[in-house]
Amino acid sequence: MKISVERVDPDRRQSIWAYSYDFMSRDQPYHMHDEYEIAMVDGCDGLLFCGGEIHTFTSGDVFLFGGRILHRFMSAPGQTGAATAWVIQFRRDALGRGFFHLPENRELRELLDRSERGLAFRGRHGLKPTLVSEAGERRRISAFLTLLADMTERSDSTGIEDLDPSFRASDERSRDAARLADLQLYIESFYNSGASLDGAADRLALTRTSLCRFVRRSTGRTFSDLLNDYRLTVAALNLRHPDVPVAVAAVDAGFSNLSWFNSLFRQRFGTTPTGYRATFR
Repeated sequence: MKISVERVDPDRRQSIWAYSYDFMSRDQPYHMHDEYEIAMVDGCDGLLFCGGEIHTFTSGDVFLFGGRILHRFMSAPGQTGAATAWVIQFRRDALGRGFFHLPENRELRELLDRSERGLAFRGRHGLKPTLVSEAGERRRISAFLTLLADMTERSDSTGIEDLDPSFRASDERSRDAARLADLQLYIESFYNSGASLDGAADRLALTRTSLCRFVRRSTGRTFSDLLNDYRLTVAALNLRHPDVPVAVAAVDAGFSNLSWFNSLFRQRFGTTPTGYRATFR
């Protein structure tokens, strides 16, 4: 498959591109771009792919992506209703080549460096990227600076999460991005209906050995790790609904053994499926 390499071209009157769109009516492919991105989905929960990792997101979570990291948002299976995606994209020199190198901006510079692995601001963080999109031309820069300052102040809190701690931008990783996205699409299609190492190898036109080496090099994990991670993430989203029994969430995600599912779920999320559900009541 071909990865969407997004080209961001603010016009000459803008140094920051801020916009929103109807999230539920627009299928977002795996993509990357040179610009930094601040993103938030308001109105639904879902899945976020970042680098080689899979995460859940909740309405109102805010994310900061550095340049050239593969990412994709998806609504939760069966999710309906209205939802809006808010996006802010900017280059490192958006405010002048020396702005982020000012002594006063040391912590902000460190935050941007950390975002090369993807960052999530979870829960009640108080961040409002919507204000940048809604600001008029005269106030957009000040709203943007306020948002960056707020993100920097919260960068040491427990609600901040590195999305792919092992990610390092490189030419090799960029070349592997399309293949990694194709592998994730295979897992999305067959996670609960027979996804296998042989099937993935055929999809990517690789031998089993070559596929295992590629996955290890690209993500630091195994194919089974990626498959189970996706299954567990789907199960976690279903468990947010109180009317879905744990056993049903497990089977729908592709697990036939409930004990094994419970064990893997605890390893992945640090709690039992029932305990996870309780946090969303």
